[in-house]
Amino acid sequence: MYETPVKDLSPEEAKRLYEEGVPFFDVREVEEYAQARIPGARLLPLSEFMARFGEIPKDRPVVLYCRTGNRSWQAAAWLAAQGYQVYNLDGGIVRWYRAGLPVDTTPVEVGYAATPYREVGPLEAKDLLERALVVDVREAWEYQEGHVPGAINIPLSTLPQRLAELPREQPILLVCNSGNRSGVAADFLVEQGFDGDKVYNLEGGTYAWAASGLPLER
Repeated sequence: MYETPVKDLSPEEAKRLYEEGVPFFDVREVEEYAQARIPGARLLPLSEFMARFGEIPKDRPVVLYCRTGNRSWQAAAWLAAQGYQVYNLDGGIVRWYRAGLPVDTTPVEVGYAATPYREVGPLEAKDLLERALVVDVREAWEYQEGHVPGAINIPLSTLPQRLAELPREQPILLVCNSGNRSGVAADFLVEQGFDGDKVYNLEGGTYAWAASGLPLER
């Protein structure tokens, strides 16, 4: 883990900020948000985060949440490093609901923004290995437990500082556990001027890779 000024909030602490009008952002995916959400929260999926974080106000506090607090913590830590005053709802919407706080279950129709990069499955990714640089954006301990063969490790939290290590002419395949963090990284690379046709995200991440019978390197 890395040092961060992110503060985790209990549901009761978050409720006080909510009542003061502090903006809440839901970083879950579209389908999750459509089923239930904290009333008034805006959807900003983690998979689109790097492309859209500019929608978050920098001149006031904000609260991020997801289902259990893990994905939102990642997003909050990154924002805090950019100078945002950001809080994370500890335990996410699950703990909020269990605390008896309101949840909006009104059906909503929301859609994904088109991704500016290319999504590939495990078999397509395997065909890319000979010509692409594979970048695993998980933490070092996750990488050491098993990764796509030949992948280098650049944790998502360090990516902005390590852009110079990435080639702009060679295809780049981004990988994490499930495809969420690597999707964030892919968005960020395109935002930084990398060619979206050469930036690939492994859908389903190393889980899908291993489930397809493909080898992991340790």
